[in-house]
Amino acid sequence: MKGFVERVEPYFLSEDPFVQRYAIEMLEDTYLPEGDTFLTGLKAVDRGPVTEYSSPVLPGLMYLPLNEEGLKEVVNRLDAIAEKDNNRLFYIQLVKNASTELLITYRNRVRQYVGEEQLKEVEKLPSLTIEELYMALADVMVYLDEHEFNQALYDHGKRMIKELVKKGGIESWEVQNGLQNNIDKEEFFGFEGIYNVYMAGEMKEESVVPQLANLFKNEEEGDFLFEETANALVRIGTDLVVSEVEKVALYGNTYFYALDVLGRIKTKEAERALLRLFDQAEDLTAKTIIADNLCRHLSTMAIPKIEGLIETGYEDGLLCLEESLYVNCVMNGIQHPKLPEWRHFLELMELEMLNEPPALITQPVINDEKVGRNDPCPCGSGKKYKKCCL
Repeated sequence: MKGFVERVEPYFLSEDPFVQRYAIEMLEDTYLPEGDTFLTGLKAVDRGPVTEYSSPVLPGLMYLPLNEEGLKEVVNRLDAIAEKDNNRLFYIQLVKNASTELLITYRNRVRQYVGEEQLKEVEKLPSLTIEELYMALADVMVYLDEHEFNQALYDHGKRMIKELVKKGGIESWEVQNGLQNNIDKEEFFGFEGIYNVYMAGEMKEESVVPQLANLFKNEEEGDFLFEETANALVRIGTDLVVSEVEKVALYGNTYFYALDVLGRIKTKEAERALLRLFDQAEDLTAKTIIADNLCRHLSTMAIPKIEGLIETGYEDGLLCLEESLYVNCVMNGIQHPKLPEWRHFLELMELEMLNEPPALITQPVINDEKVGRNDPCPCGSGKKYKKCCL
């Protein structure tokens, strides 16, 4: 899977704006890139747009991990840019997403961007015992269950779990029992259950994969649980994950999350599962999502299938398969005869978007509520979230 990153990362610097944009999206939430990939992304930021169709690069880098060099570079940029620079919000969030170790090492540099109180809480974590970490995590769970959702507190709970994993404070049986206890309650998952799902991902606990995959069949649960379940399964990322997720991939109204798992796990087995599901899917929206995910695998076997879907009609209000297929061919070095036609179509679409009246907004929206990448942007622009304030 590391080879997939090496294959895609150079396209961060592509002169083709459609290829560049898609390449960055291909590595989102895959947990495959390392810190150097983020640094490549910064080179693309510094180069600026290559054409009028170029999308902002920085928002797409929010999903990539920072190493020490990356954190220092981000802080240097924050020190240098103006308060009203729109990129400032993204750089600050990147700092806040940095690992506990990096935040402590560079406490004096990051303090003004993370916040004094929040940084103090982060600095406490390594000195806490396993018992103290569990007690603090329990307090976070109770607060989140009883109060309005707090993203910063929720993320801090995840830091506690990472610390517990590092200290060897979580056993496999604890993850298994904790998850099963929440399933047996036959009621909505609270934050204890959601954190158990997150633990499974951090531990890469393969034994609970069937339980995690079956959570997608509980349509009464909210998107929050499904997103964390998808993330955990991608982190585990084994062939067992692919096998179990394929079983529920076309189930009910939660197929987006299951298919997302298969799209983000960059293995041959995941590609083969998506090819099988493409042939099985009857729902046009599901078939469209599968087609896009196959392109995100750079699947050459899928090209004739997707070309046929474009000709017969797909869910074009959800995404643009012409872009997916165009990039798939370009990155595979395939001189498809329809490349100029697809490229012209993409340019016309971008021109249409550029000519839309600008939304009445002066800076990116940072929204506490989870918004899907393909959902309408909460700023009201009418564009998809991933192409606007994300």
